[in-house]
Amino acid sequence: MSAFLGSIHYMMFNKIKIAADRNRFVISAFKAKHGAAVDEAAKSALPNGPVGFGDQKLDEILGDNPIHQFLQGLIDTVEVAEGALVTAFLYRFPDDAEQLLEKAFFDHGLETAKKFVNGVANNSPLSAFQNIVGANYLEGMPCDQVSSYRSSNKNAVEVTHSDCLHKAKWDEAGAPAHIMCKLLDKWVEGCAKGVDPNLTLTRSGAIINGEDTCRCSVALPSN
Repeated sequence: MSAFLGSIHYMMFNKIKIAADRNRFVISAFKAKHGAAVDEAAKSALPNGPVGFGDQKLDEILGDNPIHQFLQGLIDTVEVAEGALVTAFLYRFPDDAEQLLEKAFFDHGLETAKKFVNGVANNSPLSAFQNIVGANYLEGMPCDQVSSYRSSNKNAVEVTHSDCLHKAKWDEAGAPAHIMCKLLDKWVEGCAKGVDPNLTLTRSGAIINGEDTCRCSVALPSN
C-alpha cells in the first residue's frame, strides 16, 4: 500500500500526530498543577489511554486499509478523544480547567510553530504563519477544502472557514462547542506568536454562533 502514498498523505498523518500530541501536552499541563488526580480524570475520558503513534510510520500502520478512510478514521478518533478529555477536565477541575486548557493549547501551538519556523525563515511573518498553520493544523481531509486565506492588506491576512468539521466530533464526545472553538483559536494564536510575537489574532465570526462562516484575522501592528 505504501506505493500509493503521496506527500499529502504524510502531511495529513503529521497533522493527526500533532493533534494527538496536543492531548498528551494538555494532560502534562494539568498534572503539573493537579498531580495524580489528573490520571483518574484522563482515564475516565480515555479508558485506553491517549491516542499515540510513537515512532510508527504511516505505511507501517496502514496495512491494506484504503488510505482515505484510514486517515479519516484517525482524525475522528483523535478529535473525539480531545473533546472527551477537555470535557472530563472541565468537570473534574471546575475552578481552573478552562484557564489551564487555554494556556496549554496556546503553549502547544507556540511550540509547534517554533519547531517549523526556521524552515520558512525567508518568508514574511504572515506568509510563514499561513504555511505553518496550513501544514500542521488538523482540519479535515484535503478534499474538504473549507479554509481560505486572503490578504486584506500588507499587514493582515483574513482566514475563513466555510464549514466546521470539528463540531460533530465535539458533539459525539459531549464537549461544549464554544469552549472547544476557543481552545483551537488559542492553538492558532500560539502558532502566530511562535512565528512572530507581534502577530495578533482577532475572531470576527463563528459558525457555532449561528453565522455562515468562521472568520478571523491575523495581523501585524499597523505603522
